[in-house]
Amino acid sequence: MRLSLKPSLAALCVFYGAMLIPVSYAEEPHPLAVIVSSNPEIAAVQQLASRELNLIYWRKKQYWQDGIRIHPVNLQSEHPLRIYFSKTVLGSLPNEQSDYWNGLYFHGTTPPYSVQSEEAVLRYVNITRGAIGYVDGCKLDSRVKPLLWIENGTISTSKPVFNCSP
Repeated sequence: MRLSLKPSLAALCVFYGAMLIPVSYAEEPHPLAVIVSSNPEIAAVQQLASRELNLIYWRKKQYWQDGIRIHPVNLQSEHPLRIYFSKTVLGSLPNEQSDYWNGLYFHGTTPPYSVQSEEAVLRYVNITRGAIGYVDGCKLDSRVKPLLWIENGTISTSKPVFNCSP
């Protein structure tokens, strides 16, 4: 009986390849851009104080100043940028937040909507009135406008200097 090493080698390549993805973000990702739509009819706010971001994502602030409902969007809980965002802005990992959300569920408050990719965040923010999200600063395009920047564990209104080339 002859054993084939091909499936084992392929499995190892997939395993180690998958392990490299979180490592690149865990070391130091590009700055995150906190975004709203670039369309003034969709974006309910044109500026945001950094202290408000935490309140928005904990759903303690649910309406913009003009009365439009805030629609925060998250990446899926395992996404490296979501983990970085959660640690920096919320002070905990996504999997540590379930008790909080379970307690609020009975009061009619749900967690922010979650999507699978940064492209989905860009699309959601672009077309949803009052939406706010976050993406890698290198993913910005004309559909959205950055309000805040997250870099090195701090939230700022000043755009950091960074290089998007590989």
